Amino acid sequence: GLKIPIDMSLAFHTDAGTTMNDSIIGTLSIYSTDKKQSYVNGTDRLASRDYTESIVTEIVNDIRVAYEPNWTRRAMWDKGYYEAKVPEVPSMLLELLSHQNFADMKYGLDPTFRFTVSRAIYKGMLKFIAKRDNRDYVVQPLPINAFAITKTGAKKYRLSWAETIDVQEETATPTYYIVEERIANGEFKEIARVEKPQYD
Repeated sequence: GLKIPIDMSLAFHTDAGTTMNDSIIGTLSIYSTDKKQSYVNGTDRLASRDYTESIVTEIVNDIRVAYEPNWTRRAMWDKGYYEAKVPEVPSMLLELLSHQNFADMKYGLDPTFRFTVSRAIYKGMLKFIAKRDNRDYVVQPLPINAFAITKTGAKKYRLSWAETIDVQEETATPTYYIVEERIANGEFKEIARVEKPQYD
């Protein structure tokens, strides 16, 4: 209500419950329609459900493809939890996994898993906003791989790398690459933009 352009709110938790066996607890999500009242800007609170659906779908799909086909997608609760009810923008409380459960934390401590989940959240937000505003979107491409430096002559070197294909997102295809050089104070200076995965 203060006319600050905030699109959404996300509370990130890892306390999705416990189990006495080795099964995965999985992902639980909470939103609040608060008896279907509108936000102060007139947006229907059901937008929180759409927002939650978008993020959970991305997370579960990406985890199932890359890590665990049996990752559990749990319920989407419509309840008055503080993090979901109080913000005056579409909001959700994400219980990604259970930090009390070995089967979940086997993945939860993996940096690549954390990257995948974080990127899935970004994609869910991106697609929610694109759908809300009725516009196209482009998912940021994945980081390159197989980077190498090869000496090609006296004081000459070739930088080469490979594109990381995102099988989940057809829009996440780079159209060019930015080559930067690290300079003083840890800053980076752009020195070229190239269309092919190499630079001499």
